[in-house]
Formats: sequence, C-alpha cells, structure tokens
Amino acid sequence: MIPPEGAAPDRGVRGARVFLGVPMAINVRDVLRSGILDGLLAAGVEVHVFSPAAEEPGFAAEFGRPGVHLHRLLPHSGGVFQIVELATMKLHALVQSLRCDTLEIRLRRTLRRNPVARLVRWKLGIAGRRVQDALLAAASFLLVRLSSRAYDATFRDHPPALVLGTRVLTMTPPSRPEGSRALDRHLLIAAARHRVPAMVLVASWDNLTTAGFFPVPPSAITVWNEIMAHEAEDIHGVSAERIRITGAPQHDTYAHRDQRTPREEFFRRHGLDPARPLVVYTTQTVGTVPDEPRIAEMIAGGIAERFQGRVQLLVRLHQLDEMDRYGALGGRPDVALDQAGQQRPGFDDRDFGQAGLMELADTMHHADVVVNTASSISIDAAACGAPVACVRFDAASDSPYDRSTRRLYDYTHLTRIVESGGVEMVDSLEELVDFVAQCLDDRHVNGEGRARLIREQCYRIDGRSAERVLEAVVDVLATLGPPRRSERPEPRAMPR
Repeated sequence: MIPPEGAAPDRGVRGARVFLGVPMAINVRDVLRSGILDGLLAAGVEVHVFSPAAEEPGFAAEFGRPGVHLHRLLPHSGGVFQIVELATMKLHALVQSLRCDTLEIRLRRTLRRNPVARLVRWKLGIAGRRVQDALLAAASFLLVRLSSRAYDATFRDHPPALVLGTRVLTMTPPSRPEGSRALDRHLLIAAARHRVPAMVLVASWDNLTTAGFFPVPPSAITVWNEIMAHEAEDIHGVSAERIRITGAPQHDTYAHRDQRTPREEFFRRHGLDPARPLVVYTTQTVGTVPDEPRIAEMIAGGIAERFQGRVQLLVRLHQLDEMDRYGALGGRPDVALDQAGQQRPGFDDRDFGQAGLMELADTMHHADVVVNTASSISIDAAACGAPVACVRFDAASDSPYDRSTRRLYDYTHLTRIVESGGVEMVDSLEELVDFVAQCLDDRHVNGEGRARLIREQCYRIDGRSAERVLEAVVDVLATLGPPRRSERPEPRAMPR
C-alpha cells in the first residue's frame, strides 16, 4: 500500500463509464461535492449516479450536467434473496464478532438469549479462519446468484467499467427503514453478477468494525488511514494491494485555516456572545445514546451552576438526530441549538455541502472545549485545535452496560481514540466541568495526544484527500479494459 500523491492525471480513462451509488446525503457531500465527481468528468469519465434522490428536482438541477446520468437507487427485493441476505448478515456478524471487539459487544445480549447462536459462534471459532472465509464466500456466491434482476437493463444498455459503492457496509436488513441507507450494496451485487469490478470508498472511520461487511469482495477500496487498512485486511480479508490510504475528503476543509469565519460573525449568527467562552456539545444518532437529551440537559445545568453565566453552551445536533428531542434546552439562558444542513427529499440524513463543512470547521475552531459521546467529532475537533472531552457517564447511574455510554468506548474504533491520549475521558458531570475549567486556563491540554490522534486518524490534513480518492479511482480504471456487453450474465463468485 503506497499512498498516492496528488491529483490523478488523464491516464487513458477517457470514455470509461462508472456507476456510483449515493444512498445518503453525507455521500453527496463527500463524493459529489468534494471535487471527486468533477475530477472524473474532467478526465472524460461518464458517471452514472444511482441515488434515492435522483428524481428530486433540486438534486437533478445540481448534478444533472453533461457526462452525468441520474438513476434511482432501487429498493430491496424480497423473496428468497431477502431471506439469504438476512442469513448472510447473521453469519457475518458471528464471524466478525470473533475478529472484532465491536461486534462481540453488540452481540452479547443476543448470545446470552440464543443458545443456537452461541453454539454456531463456538463452532465457527473452532473451525478457524479458512472455514469461516469459505462459508463467507459461499454466502456471497448465493447473494449474487439470487439477486434481483432489476438493474439488468441498465448494465446491458450502459455497461460500466467500474462500479463504486459508498455505503455498502451494513448489518441492517433492507426491509427495515434505515436499511435504505446502504442500498448501493445491491448495486455492487449486481456488478458481481455482470462481472464488473467493484470499488468501495469506505465512508467513515468506524465502517470496517461497526457497520458490517462487503456483500461481494471488492476489487479495491479507499480508507482514511493505516488503522483502517489493517482492519480491512484482518477483519475482511481484503489484500493489501487492493487498499489505498487517502485521508477523508470531508477533512480537506480543515487545511484552510485562513478561511475561518471571524469570531464576532460566527457568534452573532448563533445568538452567542463573542466575549464569553464557548463549550460545544455534539450529539449522536438517535438510538446510539438513548438518554442523550438528558445528558445534554445535565451538561447545560452543570455549566450554568459552575460558571454562573460566564460560559455558553452550543448543542450541535447530528444530521441523523432530531431537534424536537431537545426542546427542554430551548428556553435555557446561555444555550444555543444548531443542526447541520437541511432535510432533502430522498435521504434519511440531512444534507449539507461545502458551506456546512465550513460551518462545522468554524464551530470546532471557535470552541474552547468540544464535548461528545463516542463520536467522530473528536477527530474534527482535534484537527481544528480544540480540546476534547468524551462523556462516559449516563443520565441514569444504573444504566445496564449494553445500553450505556461505557460500552461504546470498548468498541474497536473508539479504543484507538482513547489510547491516543487526545481526548479527556470524563466519568461524571463533575469531572466534565472540572475539565472545562482547566481548558479555559490552558487550551493546549492533551496537545501531544491530539497531535497523535490526528496522525493516526486523518493521515494528512493537507486539503488533498479528495484528490487522492480521485487518483485511486482513476488508477483502477486505468488498469481495466473496455467493458464487455453481456446480454445474459452468468452469476459467479468474485475471487476473495
């Protein structure tokens, strides 16, 4: 794995056709608006975007340009395929629980209650990795063979050289509403049936340990950092030569420190006082921390009591959180609420583009302390120079482990954050307000740890991660011949 350097030149890929799955608004931000789409078009690549928002007028107006063709990302198919897909998810969950702490923790309750699952997991452990991989390959083969033919006409009429997935890793069945967030996995399955190489742009730091599995073995993947590269090899069996380390396109904004909004303007926009310090609390997705609104209320109360109005709190909601859950904070003095982006037809999550990324960078830059509960925002805050506190307490002191915040910090990807020393772990409200007071005296608290966190998680903050992703895609395209037109593709299992 040699990380690429710089933007990809035109290397004979003009006229190539790429299918790109974009099931969530966050992928619009990271791929379509980051320069990756524009770079592919500049190289002469024809891009077919598959998205649930393909028919939405605003989406079509923004991306329906020459060289781009929009298609609706199709809903899941039922029948036997749905049964096999669900069984495959359960098999992968059991196998990954033997290779990754995250899945073992998430399955503990199921394993306690289900003796069959315990027995199967025990047998898989005894059988060893070769048998596990053979079973996973067989499951992948069945997925390909039994998959829907809904995309056949598109593959036949517009044969692609490469299919790109962005949210294909999941443990959520498509039959559940949130399963639509990973529907491009079915596009990759169709690609395998049509013998088209598939590449995955792994979207986030936790996807390889938390989100799920590759439905078919990818020909190549991009990851943020060396840690994720090792996870791809150790957990998913992706060979090293198929992995490209690029950094995260959404971090490119942090390289442009000279573009930060002035403090007075930023604070005025949020109804805050630029003369007083600011604590920012960022929330999780709904359900990850069940009592998070109460935690936010506790933090607001603790800050008000300790600092007597001298410190302000900004609560920034995750794009998959809901503002009405935080109504109790609305009338509190010295508390402001914010939520990124706007709801857009076709997407579950809220959509925010370059302006939204700049707003996030401004928020991290102007915060005196950033507080979160097991969120990737720790990386964003560190990249912007802000001290970080991670909440490891619950609103209820008797919360069981499998519903508590404590369990989250035992997840594989989060242990890396804790071990970096770049965040302050707080186990009580008192510890949190003490840390805020410490940071108000010294913003460089945990500075060495934050530098390590940035090195390990971000790869490089140089504004060129999107270029490196683009180059990785072009490199793959450059190694492929022209696609074959196949009227009746035969199903086959892609080599692992």
